[in-house]
Amino acid sequence: MSEEIYDVIIVGAGPAGLTAGLYTSRHNNKTLILEGNKIGGKALEAHWVENYPGFPEGISGPDLMALMEKQAREFGVEFKKETVIGISDLGELKMLSTRSGGFYQAKSLIIAS
Repeated sequence: MSEEIYDVIIVGAGPAGLTAGLYTSRHNNKTLILEGNKIGGKALEAHWVENYPGFPEGISGPDLMALMEKQAREFGVEFKKETVIGISDLGELKMLSTRSGGFYQAKSLIIAS
C-alpha cells in the first residue's frame, strides 16, 4: 500500500477528470488521477469537436485531450495507469484498491468515469 496520502484522487482521465484535476491542483491540492485506459477517454474517438470553449474553429478530440493533459501535468497532477476495483471509506480517508493490487489513499474522491 502506498503510504502517500493525496488530497484528491480522481478516477477517470477523460475531459471531466482532467478538468477536475486541473482545478484541484491549481488550489494546491495534491492530486492523483487513476485511469485504466488511455488518458483522454472517449474524447479521443472524436474526430472533430466544434463546441469546446476557446476553440471556435474546432479541434480534434486527440489534440484537445493532449492539451488538457499537458496543462494538468504543468499544474502538478500525477497520473497512474490503474483500474480501480474497490473503494473503502475509512472515515477521514478513502482507500482505493486497483486491479494490479495497488492501494491509494485520499482525503477526497472524485468519480469521473
